[in-house]
Amino acid sequence: MEEIKLVQQLKCRDKNAFDALYETYKDILLRMAYLVSGNREDAEDIVQETFVKCYLHIGELKKEEGFRPWLFQILYRTAYRHVKKRGREIPGEDIDMQAMATDEVTSLDQIVKSETEKIIIDAVRQLDMKHRAVIVMYYYNELSAKEIAKVLGCSQGTVKSRLHNGRKKLKGLLEVEEEGGRTYGKQKGLHYS
Repeated sequence: MEEIKLVQQLKCRDKNAFDALYETYKDILLRMAYLVSGNREDAEDIVQETFVKCYLHIGELKKEEGFRPWLFQILYRTAYRHVKKRGREIPGEDIDMQAMATDEVTSLDQIVKSETEKIIIDAVRQLDMKHRAVIVMYYYNELSAKEIAKVLGCSQGTVKSRLHNGRKKLKGLLEVEEEGGRTYGKQKGLHYS
């Protein structure tokens, strides 16, 4: 309800409404842009460009309730163009997991968790763009298949198919067994059909 009011105010070019929506979505969009682009600087550029486009084109949004998927659609299209332009379907730089951990946390459990997350993120980054996008939106941004379909401009069936195929590809990438026979995908709660 609050978001609908903010979107209405943004349509009237209210700067405070823009700032509030920016604060609400910036981290979610940055995470998605980073997972898609694989580069922190690129992700920041993508998010900045997304918010500029949001501000410039907010009048084109017909229903305020559709703001979230509309914003994600802008981000996805911006990220796709950016990645394509840079010619990096599979980014080459490593994810800096240390930035996510605090200096005080040094337990073995945290180290194992960080390594597991890094392996999963690296595997997600190896997926082609169409599978990577649905996996990121579904698992990391917790969008529904219906919302993802709206963002991508395709049917829910296509989203479900891409999720299914993306999971299968991830399963193949994650089936590197660790000592003790644990599969990383199973630890993280990814379910395969």
